[in-house]
Amino acid sequence: MDKPHFSKRLIRSGAALLATIMFGSSVLPLAAPAEVSASAATTTVPVQTSKSWKSYKHSIHFVKKGYKVYQDKWHAVSSSNKLFHKAYKANGKYKLTNGRTYYRLYNSKKKYLGYVNAHAVATSTTSKVMKVPYVSQYKPVFAPWGCASAAMTMLLRYRGNKVNLRYAQNHLPMVPTKGGQKGNVYTGVGFGHVINAAALTKYSHHWTKNTKNISKSSANTIKMYVQGGYPVLFYGYSSYQKNGDKNRNHCKVIVGYKNGKFKVNDPLYYSSKDKAGSGGKNMKYDHGAISWESMKNFKKEYGKQAMTIF
Repeated sequence: MDKPHFSKRLIRSGAALLATIMFGSSVLPLAAPAEVSASAATTTVPVQTSKSWKSYKHSIHFVKKGYKVYQDKWHAVSSSNKLFHKAYKANGKYKLTNGRTYYRLYNSKKKYLGYVNAHAVATSTTSKVMKVPYVSQYKPVFAPWGCASAAMTMLLRYRGNKVNLRYAQNHLPMVPTKGGQKGNVYTGVGFGHVINAAALTKYSHHWTKNTKNISKSSANTIKMYVQGGYPVLFYGYSSYQKNGDKNRNHCKVIVGYKNGKFKVNDPLYYSSKDKAGSGGKNMKYDHGAISWESMKNFKKEYGKQAMTIF
């Protein structure tokens, strides 16, 4: 007796028909979104009676880009890029089997938004400290008027960009370039002002396009950038500044936030270990190479010029 012969095409068609009978017309995802496990991708978000659900009532804001906002069955309805720095209410959190936590969000009118990875958002008190490499404007490259290049280099190196500090100082855009620096970074001859944030951001694109001019941002917005893991270069006062001089002619880098204070890297020192009083001796601003500054003092010093890197 001959054995029945089935073509591979017929077998595949039969398998597809069986799947339709078993699961209906809806197509189950073969793979989960990058942020969730495969097992979680085919289920709805846990209900409030689930052991994985916990009450979590906080106001949050989106502080990090690159995350999706999901509704049931892990259907993406928005992203943290679109909602960046916007505020919402969280009324619960879910810890999935893959270890990730998601917050359930609503807007101010109590309209359901969806759920998002907890890493994408922060509360007003969320702490964040980054390991931004300290760069001095004195050593190994002696450029007493080169704070902008040194501070920019901190941002770039934090993201893994290889920056030769000597090159950065030598090629800093100068007047008459729009927004360029006035005066030699090494000798100070003809010095009038440092390069502005717009021109410095454009200059930084020599190494990466991921820098952004965020001038005119509020102090609270600056805090949200930092909470999201984005260090911020800002223009403020120098420890060599005389009292009464209100020119924000010096660049520093905010590398962290905790308990209402910013952690600041000031390039105007020879070493990251230099303490307060080892700079220009104006103790209003001579806080050392790395210091914690209150938000209150930052608001007084911040000159509404800033840039960050994503």
